[in-house]
Amino acid sequence: MNKMNKTMLCGIALAAAFLSGCSNAEYKPLDNSLYINGAAADPLRIITVGDANSTTSILVRTAAPAKQTITVNLAVQQSALDAYNKRNDANYELLPAEFYTLSATSLTIEQGKVSTPELTVTIKPFTEELSKTGKKYAIPLSIVSVSGADLSILQGEKDFIIACDQVIKTKAIKLLPQQGMKTSFADGIKTDTWSVEMRIKSDNIRPEYNNQSFMGISSGIAGGGEASGFIFGRWEGDVLQFKVNGHDGVSATIKPETNKWYHVALVCANGTLSIYINGQLNKQEQNLKFATVGQYKDFTFAYPRWANHPYRKSNYYMSEIRFWNRALTAAQIRRNRFSIDPATTGLVAYWKLNEGEGTTFKDATGHGHDLELYHGANQRSAASQWVDIRSDED
Repeated sequence: MNKMNKTMLCGIALAAAFLSGCSNAEYKPLDNSLYINGAAADPLRIITVGDANSTTSILVRTAAPAKQTITVNLAVQQSALDAYNKRNDANYELLPAEFYTLSATSLTIEQGKVSTPELTVTIKPFTEELSKTGKKYAIPLSIVSVSGADLSILQGEKDFIIACDQVIKTKAIKLLPQQGMKTSFADGIKTDTWSVEMRIKSDNIRPEYNNQSFMGISSGIAGGGEASGFIFGRWEGDVLQFKVNGHDGVSATIKPETNKWYHVALVCANGTLSIYINGQLNKQEQNLKFATVGQYKDFTFAYPRWANHPYRKSNYYMSEIRFWNRALTAAQIRRNRFSIDPATTGLVAYWKLNEGEGTTFKDATGHGHDLELYHGANQRSAASQWVDIRSDED
């Protein structure tokens, strides 16, 4: 063996001995881990906040029984909320501290146990001022430290978001069969990606009542026809049906019921039309017509009855109509069915329909696309009518 080979072998042997010594002296494998129970499955829990205190609880667990007593420290962490918002394209804000209490910030896992006692979070009713902001609030809890044992904190399961779903008490408009609402966008909106959503109820849905239209958004292009831009919604008997850009129609799979509120959302993107009912995906269909860059200019809701359009039979109740120039996700639709911040990115027009009086219904975005009440030709005029509604009731 030559001198160079001997030198290399000696070097390798010394390095192996050094690494082995370091491993034996310094490396101690962690045989247990710590996490917030339920965070792996879903790190978000939505709690309804009404007129009385609301409570929920979390607990921290170990993967195996603790070999000695462990103390776990938790804290409300803005960074955890920021990370959740970024991952989920959400817009939760930290709930002001005066609106919640924590039963503890330090929890103990006793020797031989795998769980802490429950940490109770109590959320107080919102003030009118906080309610009117339209913002979504949450309490982000994080494991920040552990003492008493060498434990690894599972990074994907150390944060838990408690979101507040405030009970909204407001007004909704009642539109008689001869009444509708309309507005027009001066330049139209040209896009192949959009979302439209609303809460709606009819007080008389029957299989024999066809073409009970509640939404029509058209291009305003003379001679352009439906293919140039058209979004249409109706009850076709007891079927909820939509037509888009000249497509024959896509029907939801639910059977709508009389006097029942529905949150309905249509999302159009990449040639796919998705129908969401009460925040859940109900139907999805692909078609080249859904990929059309349409123009959407003239907006009509609740087509009124008149001589050349005698179909309308029932009163419609409507609330929270919104038009977006982007595709909403399922999570965004679920979170914001009852209210949303008017300044949210991509929100082109937003009609809360909660005025309680009058014939002009404000566009809450401030973009100026107010809706106006109108009546079918030669139909009896009537004042606007209103009902009280709650988000936790039909």
